[in-house]
Amino acid sequence: MSKIDTLVADIHAIMGTKDWGTEDKGIDMPSEIGDAYHKQVGKREEKVREDKTLYFSEIGDVCTRRMWYKYHTPSGGDDITPVTRIKFLYGDMLESLVLQLASDSGHKVERKQEGVEYVHSSSGWRVRGRIDAVIDGVVVDVKSVTKMSERKFHEGLTDDPFGYYGQLNGYASVLKNPDAGFLTIQKELGHIHYFPQTVDPSVFAYGMARAVAAVDIDAPKDAPLLSVPASATSKNEKLCTTCSYCPFKRNCFPHVRAFAYSNKVEFLTKVVDVPRVPEIDLDKKVEDET
Repeated sequence: MSKIDTLVADIHAIMGTKDWGTEDKGIDMPSEIGDAYHKQVGKREEKVREDKTLYFSEIGDVCTRRMWYKYHTPSGGDDITPVTRIKFLYGDMLESLVLQLASDSGHKVERKQEGVEYVHSSSGWRVRGRIDAVIDGVVVDVKSVTKMSERKFHEGLTDDPFGYYGQLNGYASVLKNPDAGFLTIQKELGHIHYFPQTVDPSVFAYGMARAVAAVDIDAPKDAPLLSVPASATSKNEKLCTTCSYCPFKRNCFPHVRAFAYSNKVEFLTKVVDVPRVPEIDLDKKVEDET
C-alpha cells in the first residue's frame, strides 16, 4: 500500500486533534488562498495565447467546437457572471485548504502549481499548464465537487463533461509519472475522497492530435453537441452539461432560451411547453446560472 492510500484517513485523524501550543494557535495558510481571491475579485488583463499553444485543460475537452472558439475568439463568448466568479473563488479556496490538510496530516505535498510543458517535435505545437501538486510522488488534481459531480468520480468518470481525466492524464504522461489521481472535496458535506487513475500516454497523444486538428483550421468543423431531453417526461430539449457551462453556447445555439428554476438555470434549445418560471434575457447581465 502506498502512502497516499491513507491520505483521507490521515486528514480525518487531525481534525480537532492538532495541538498548536498555548502561545501561538495560528498556522501559515497557503498564499494560493489570497491568490484565488484576487484572481476573481480583481480586474485581470486579458490572457494572450501564444501561437500554436494549447492548454492541458483543453486536451480532454469533449467539444472540439469549444476548442476552436477558445483558440480563435477567446473574448467572443458570454461574460462570466458575478455568481459564477464567487463559485470559482470558494472552489479554489477549498482546493488550497485540502492541500494544506494533506501536508498537515503528514503527507509530502510538493511541486504545487508547477508549470508543465510539452512540445511536439515535428509540428511545433505545444501544451502548457500547471499541476495542482504531487502528493507522496503521485500527480494529483484537486477538485471541489457537488454531491452530483462527486458521483461521477465514484462511477469512474465514465461521464466526464469537462475533460478532467484528459487533463490529469496529460500532466502525468508528460512528467513520465505512472501514478495519478483526483483528490476531491464535496462542498455541501465536506467529504474528502481520493480516486486513483490509470495513466495512459497514448490517450494524451491522441487528445493532443485531436485538439490540434480542431483548432488548426479556419472554422469549426464538427457539429455542435446534441441537445438532451429537459426531463424524462418533457417535450422540451435542453443543452447538455458541457454546453450549458460553455461561454460560447450562443455561437452554436443562437436561439437558446434560459429559464430560472429555484435551484438552477436551464438552457432550452426546443420549447414545446413554456416553463412556468421566469425567463432570463441572455442579452442582459445574468446574475445566476447552472
